[in-house]
Amino acid sequence: MTTTSIPPRTPPVKRKWSGWRTVLVVLGALLALVGVTLFAVGGVGLWAQHQRDDDGYFTAGPERVSTSTYALSAPGLDIGGVGPDAFYTDDFLGKVRIDIKSTSGTPVFIGIGPAADVAAYLKGVSHDEIADFDVDPFHLTTTARPGDKPAASPADQSFWVASGNDTLNWTARGGNWSVVIMNADGSPKLDAELSVGGTLPAVEGITIGALIGAVLLLLIGSAVVVSTITTRRTN
Repeated sequence: MTTTSIPPRTPPVKRKWSGWRTVLVVLGALLALVGVTLFAVGGVGLWAQHQRDDDGYFTAGPERVSTSTYALSAPGLDIGGVGPDAFYTDDFLGKVRIDIKSTSGTPVFIGIGPAADVAAYLKGVSHDEIADFDVDPFHLTTTARPGDKPAASPADQSFWVASGNDTLNWTARGGNWSVVIMNADGSPKLDAELSVGGTLPAVEGITIGALIGAVLLLLIGSAVVVSTITTRRTN
């Protein structure tokens, strides 16, 4: 009679948890969390793509702007510069469109020009400078500059890089610019409806980059967590 020997049972391998494994799990979870955040950013970007008008512009407005002085100006838009105003980079803005409609019956002029030239033109002229603005609800915070009437109408100036009475179209480029809105005849008491739009070409790039980054970080983060948890080590 043959006796079959039964091999001894191998005890289960114990998993040793170390501080290093904890660090890896936390790191993987953080990568996955950043990936989820990027997914949200990409989702907002995809939604924004559908908010363009038929001409490809993101548009805000119309909103009412008014002043009892001779002009309303937005000085010192440093496009492509450094510091907080660098947000207005030409690569970000793309093409700019500003629509202006008079509510008083007086034709309205709007122009963009070099900040130094605009400052010289408005020197000694009673006008309001835009110091800050809120989008929702729309509100302008202005600083009053005392003075008299302008020496000449705005349309007579040669320094404007873009101007118009109803619509201004401009392809943003690097420089320090100022925007001026005033009655075309140089009279006081401006009152108009303003809409501002831009093609914002960087939005598409940001959206694609965010979605690609989200996928990669989720895959890497998940792989780190799963491999760390399932790896067995002996005492």
